[in-house]
Amino acid sequence: MHACLYLEEILLEIFSRADYRSLTILARTCRLFCEPALNAIYSDLPGIEPLIKRLPDDLWSAGYDGLLVIRRPLRPQDWEVFARYSRRVRSLRLRWFASDVQLYRALSSPPDPSFLLPNLRTFTWHCLSTRSAEIDAMTAFIRLLLGHNPTEAQLTVSEQALTAFSDLGCTSLRKLVIQSPKGPISANVTEEVICSHSALRSLACGEVTIRALHILSQFPSLSRLTIGLGDNIPSALIFARSPFRKLRYLTINSKSIDACLSMLKATNWNIRCFHHRMDVAYDPAGREALLELLPLQLSHESLKCISLVTNAAPRHDDDPVTNPFSLEQLFNFKYLRILELIGAFLPALDNSSLLRLAEAWPQLQVLILQQKVGRYYPPRVDLTGLALLLEHCPDLCQLTLSVNAIIDTKAPPEPPKSNNTRITSVNFCNSPISKAPEVAAFLSSIIPNLQETLSWTGVVMPDSGVQEYRRRWDSVAQMVPVFAAVRKEEREACMRAQAQTKRDVGRKLSRS
Repeated sequence: MHACLYLEEILLEIFSRADYRSLTILARTCRLFCEPALNAIYSDLPGIEPLIKRLPDDLWSAGYDGLLVIRRPLRPQDWEVFARYSRRVRSLRLRWFASDVQLYRALSSPPDPSFLLPNLRTFTWHCLSTRSAEIDAMTAFIRLLLGHNPTEAQLTVSEQALTAFSDLGCTSLRKLVIQSPKGPISANVTEEVICSHSALRSLACGEVTIRALHILSQFPSLSRLTIGLGDNIPSALIFARSPFRKLRYLTINSKSIDACLSMLKATNWNIRCFHHRMDVAYDPAGREALLELLPLQLSHESLKCISLVTNAAPRHDDDPVTNPFSLEQLFNFKYLRILELIGAFLPALDNSSLLRLAEAWPQLQVLILQQKVGRYYPPRVDLTGLALLLEHCPDLCQLTLSVNAIIDTKAPPEPPKSNNTRITSVNFCNSPISKAPEVAAFLSSIIPNLQETLSWTGVVMPDSGVQEYRRRWDSVAQMVPVFAAVRKEEREACMRAQAQTKRDVGRKLSRS
């Protein structure tokens, strides 16, 4: 056996890339592989069933529906077997099913706490039950898990389950995610959970109270925050001294723009990423106010990402033709790398304004400008504008942009000398197109590694022509790799010819 395979770090790297079947084979191959392979198998479990199946056959059985049933209490020797495998678990996902209650009860009385997942660091709890007796059985089990100081928890729970979790207490958590797919959780219940986890570095939750905001502002290590804001946020929100000192990533979900504006005005933010999502109401004045406020409250030097998303239907008086808005207020963020604008209306861009955008943000890596609701307006950026964008933003690797690819009698524009090899897929959104071969040839010269194009996947549509546009873009996606391969062969042939010419000249010089 090669000496490198005796290094545990190398084995862990190899086994982390192996699938389950390969790991089971490796575990039976030799003693050297057994422990690392078992650690990889049991490091991340979808539930406690794999651990129970390691116990003696007379202790459990599987019904016709595949559900496990505990047939007798665990004995000391059973706990020894259980501990042999449970110590390997680093991540566990717990789902609530009525049939699982008896499993949690059977495991809630270990002879020693170290027998029950002592090295658990991350757990996910999915519990939408509202029955207190069933929730109590799970929380008794979770209380034992929290005693081993896990650092991450993701909760997809009902309000009743979250209330029970708030009573458990776990000061070791560094990352907490709270979700409720069946409906919003009371902000007061969320506040109770927040108050008991002051060591958090990352928090994502629903709507929070004003008091919870003040508590979060003083968390010493909080660097990532995703919260919901209600309409009760005062316009003159004031935080204590030095709020959110370590915060670098801020995501705000709100029903109106006013709550977001109040939050931003409360302090100066030294953050890297700002995300705002709004689903209910959006108005032109609020949009302008937000764009004007961002350069005033957010650090020009540190901000790298701006994401503004709204799925609300536009107001009747919000017309991008008669009431356009500009991105020039954001050009102060000269180190911006990600810009995402998704919603009813987008900035009024043409080739010249897109060029100014590219010149203002030469380090841009992700550009997403996507209209999802509202009236359809033909894009004013054409293929020339697309080429200018790629020429001035060489690091761009993800692009979503509507482009007018209608080519009438004139030929496609002359492509730039440089091309972008990072982009492999482009979402052209609502882009009209006429001549697929000419467009494919042009794109292959500026995006030679393009493999996929998406278009016309949303609900914003013109009165006619969508099916034909979509068919032409599909043809473009098929032709671009062919054109790119031909161009590559041409370049290689030219390079070989140049190399041969140099060799011939060298021979002639040497003879003379």
